[in-house]
Amino acid sequence: MVTRRLQFKGSLFDGQSAQKHPVLIELTPHHISLTGPDLLSLTWLYSNIHWIAGTVPFQIEHRLPEGKQQETLVVEDPDFFEIFQKISPVDFSRKRRKNSFNWKTFLAGVLVLLLFFYGALKIAPNYFVDHFVEKIPVVWEETLGDMVLSAFPVDKDPDPEVIQLLNNITRLLKQSVPEGTPYDLKIYILPTKKVNALALPGGNIIIFEGLLKLADSPEELAGVLAHEAQHIFLKHSTQGILRNFASGVLLALVMGDANAVMDGLVSIAGQINTLGFSRKMELEADRKGMELMLHAKINPQGMLSIFEKLMKEELRLEVSKNSSSTKKNSRKIFSYLSTHPSAQSRLKILDNQIKENSKKFWIPLYPNSNWSKIKP
Repeated sequence: MVTRRLQFKGSLFDGQSAQKHPVLIELTPHHISLTGPDLLSLTWLYSNIHWIAGTVPFQIEHRLPEGKQQETLVVEDPDFFEIFQKISPVDFSRKRRKNSFNWKTFLAGVLVLLLFFYGALKIAPNYFVDHFVEKIPVVWEETLGDMVLSAFPVDKDPDPEVIQLLNNITRLLKQSVPEGTPYDLKIYILPTKKVNALALPGGNIIIFEGLLKLADSPEELAGVLAHEAQHIFLKHSTQGILRNFASGVLLALVMGDANAVMDGLVSIAGQINTLGFSRKMELEADRKGMELMLHAKINPQGMLSIFEKLMKEELRLEVSKNSSSTKKNSRKIFSYLSTHPSAQSRLKILDNQIKENSKKFWIPLYPNSNWSKIKP
């Protein structure tokens, strides 16, 4: 049989001076008894006391008739509160639990609230966008894509031979989609030495001039275009923009800032090149892009070789990033693979995909066009 502990040591402040009186506290079902070497035995009824602090050091105040100072009992024993709750009358214990402030509960509540808002701002918009994006009409995507395109100073009068070759490749890729596609792919050239390509919602593809210079054959251009086209066909671009926009809109609504909703829509264009796609999206665009190359009977080594060049360019910049000349170049060259992660693993997957189709034959892509002469 375990004997319940009913006696504790504490300090009594009589309210008349700052002196504390050591006391022995005995708990009973009806009252608290206090005894000490320098004071008479005291009895406190539960009806005349209330808690001031429910954490160590515990503090109980004893209410006295008007005109007299309140007495305070301080107990530092960590077991005191639990035993007190078990010994004191049920009504007093319920009142204590109702009125006490529990910091642990409060902090746990704050944490739950923060997690809820995080989920509301991050997870919920993504969930709804991912389930809603497939139902978005192509014409809506085209409007969004045109709005984003307007933020880029694309070449209004591109080299006719270059743009014609790009359009011919794009047309061939589109015709090779087995199930067909409602998207009208349009190519635009951005006059910059940066190396990149962007797939916008609805069918617009922006090719940076630096990437055109890096490519050595129409097959390599086809590799990039096939990859970017699949981002459009799979609605990755639309999904990425709407995810960012949905989170911004929800935050603006929570903050009560209606103007921020429109500002967020306007800023989409400036953020398109930093949105990035998930690894899953990139791998899907790789696989589907390679399938598109195979259906079009375009040599799939073109995709592999252009990706290898992009990776080498990335490594070159990384190795030389501390040189002054590269610091200047880094302002001009935006690595395509910086928004297309895990290059080595992706190259291996593409190589395996090519090996699985090694028995197929390829038709030279526009052999009468000398790309090395017409490229920028």
